[in-house]
Parts: sequence; C-alpha cells; structure tokens
Amino acid sequence: MSNDVERSRRFYQDNGFTIPAAFDPDQEVSASKYGVIATPTNYLLDGEGRIVWRHYGYRPGDEEVLRSRIERLLGDTSSGGRSVSPSAGTPEGAPAAPEQ
Repeated sequence: MSNDVERSRRFYQDNGFTIPAAFDPDQEVSASKYGVIATPTNYLLDGEGRIVWRHYGYRPGDEEVLRSRIERLLGDTSSGGRSVSPSAGTPEGAPAAPEQ
C-alpha cells in the first residue's frame, strides 16, 4: 500500500474522485481490523453495514463481478442480503467474507 498520502490526495483531486478515502500508512487499523492486505481492497456492505463481500486487487473485468454482486445483493430480500458469497480473488490466509 502506498504510504504517500499527499500523492494519493493529488491523484484523487486530479481525477475528480469524490468518494471518501481513508489513509492508514502504518496499517494500524486497516490490516489488523479490516483485513486489508492489498490495494485496492473492495468491500460490499449490506443494509445493516455488515461486510458481505470482499475482493483484493484488480484485474480487468473485476468491475463486472462487482456489478453482479451488487445486483445480487440488491435483489436478495429473502435473507437480508447475506447470501452473497466471498470473492474468488481472496488471497490465501486472508480473512474471508461470510459464506452463503
């Protein structure tokens, strides 16, 4: 993960990103509490704020996987959105998102 906070802020500004960004250059919180071991790490939360899907890294086409997971979560009313399975992109030894 990048430890260059100013460079990251400039990148966000230069590219017009408006989504929140949190910086944890010493990995005091991100790695220990949230299992962030790669950049990017994406989380999908249900309506209760629970992590129902986690994905590490990026490969072309990942955006379609994310879109599919979001659509699946939004369409799942029978179990409160907990039926979304974890990503195949989860590295070995990393904390997994909840199973179906």
